[in-house]
Amino acid sequence: MKSARKGIAVSGGVAFGNAYLLDRSKVCVIKRTLHSDEIDDEIMRLREAIQKSKEELQSIKSRASSIADKYSIILDTYTLLLEDEILVNETIDTIKQQKVNAEWALTHTLEKFTRLFNKINDDYLKGKKDDLELVVHGVIKNLIGHHQESLQDIDEPVVIITHELSPSDTLLMSKNYILGLATEVGGRTSHLGIFASALGIPALVGVTDLTQHVNSGDMIIIDAIEGEIIIKPNEEQVLHYRKKQQNYLLYEKALLKDVNLSSETLDGRAIHIMANIESVQEAKTARKYGGEGVGLYRTELLYMGRESLPNENDLYLNFKKVAREMDPYPVVIRTLDIGADKQLNKINDASEDNPALGLRGIRLSLVNPDMLISQMKAILRASFYGKIKILYPMISTLEELTEANKLLKKAKKELKRAQIPFDNDIEVGAMIETPAAALALEHLLGEVDFISIGTNDLIQYVLAVDRTNENVAYLYQPFHPAILKLLKDIFVLANARGKPVSICGEMGGDPMATLLLLGLGEIQELSMEPHSIPKVKKILRKVTIAEAKILADKALTMATAKEINQFISEEMRNRFPTDFDRNMVFEEKSS
Repeated sequence: MKSARKGIAVSGGVAFGNAYLLDRSKVCVIKRTLHSDEIDDEIMRLREAIQKSKEELQSIKSRASSIADKYSIILDTYTLLLEDEILVNETIDTIKQQKVNAEWALTHTLEKFTRLFNKINDDYLKGKKDDLELVVHGVIKNLIGHHQESLQDIDEPVVIITHELSPSDTLLMSKNYILGLATEVGGRTSHLGIFASALGIPALVGVTDLTQHVNSGDMIIIDAIEGEIIIKPNEEQVLHYRKKQQNYLLYEKALLKDVNLSSETLDGRAIHIMANIESVQEAKTARKYGGEGVGLYRTELLYMGRESLPNENDLYLNFKKVAREMDPYPVVIRTLDIGADKQLNKINDASEDNPALGLRGIRLSLVNPDMLISQMKAILRASFYGKIKILYPMISTLEELTEANKLLKKAKKELKRAQIPFDNDIEVGAMIETPAAALALEHLLGEVDFISIGTNDLIQYVLAVDRTNENVAYLYQPFHPAILKLLKDIFVLANARGKPVSICGEMGGDPMATLLLLGLGEIQELSMEPHSIPKVKKILRKVTIAEAKILADKALTMATAKEINQFISEEMRNRFPTDFDRNMVFEEKSS
């Protein structure tokens, strides 16, 4: 069997076809020294190229809304990046001070931005580095008049293999001709995944050095279930993946039939399956996939790439739309959780060597109280139109929690003085994502109405592992004994105090972890990316809490992550063969 190359699956399924190697290599930028009398013209050339790029994005946006809910806001973010005065002004300063051409100066600015993005600890925001690179490279291509072949030119079914795809590329994709996609760059939050999912095209991103190993015309198999690509497969592999492709299509069709069923275990325990979202448009997607509310509304996208902070009314109108879209279901809005990067949010001028342990989350908000109060007032005003809750990120001390609640009281007083209606009994929660919060939970519980466990950061901090660092990423183990014990302790304390518990990290949306989490303690909500909801709901509806406790208790006796992983994997594959092993014929497994 020929070995497979690994990537990140961003749109599920299996695809077969001949490779179409799309030239999306970065253009070569040559440094050119300017005379003093050329500088003004060069700055004008830069501004004209930026304007052209903005016009191209607006043209793309006019075609985007009919294809994917979330795409318009991403294109708006791209436009805001082009309007970022720091990005533009730093490039202009480089042109003036170094007397160099615009292409070279813009590349220099991009490199500086990239270094700052690399310091950000949040995976989602780190993924925005790829967006910035796409935007800047688009401007550079306009500067030098670089023309590349278009997906619109393809007139036969192919699998696209390329370094990267721009927003305009993805909009030209045709389901009739694009069988599958694989790129060398991109992450889980890639814009490519949004479009590919909307069109039902299997897609992988982050396949290292892919274009060096593929020639146009090569037979390709993309397995966007396991995250693998097979180049020049043999006959045995073709037969194997043809069957897997058929099984997946049948499985997806069956899964979507039950999205609106209640999320209740066989013994009657109701667990709300909710969605993690970052835009108003994605609230619609949450409803489509059976979400029973929003367990985590990330507000960072509202702050990124802007010349100034969003004001209270901007935020209020946004939150109001989400509340109305999800009514009568609840919406949990997390206050700003972003690292200290002035290029992203304009609220802190200090760069940090280790932003993961620096001024981020609630810490950043508390040193900018006016900004936090503005966000709180917007949330409160929107609470008049739906069941909204507030969630504080990155809590590590009781003092942080009490100070945030004092500011919330101040925000309420200001609204009352202005006679603006809101839910005076709005619920307040804390993210449990630092070891300090988990270990001091007994003290924190008195200040909140609920807690939400952010497993991504909690696992990372407990295990001292940066999962984006390829040298240690293998040590990031959600099923590590220390993690399971800590989660169990959190459940025990919260359950004893009668405080509802939610999980909003990736672990909550991992179907392999569903039964384990149900068995660790009494959980009220699991919140996840919308596309994960149907599968998790299906599993939840086929188990009892008693079964889950037996599984969790056994896992807690094990000493290594390897042992626990193997145990959980075997148990889930045996209990749910159609969900975790689709290599056999679907009908055989479901009978």
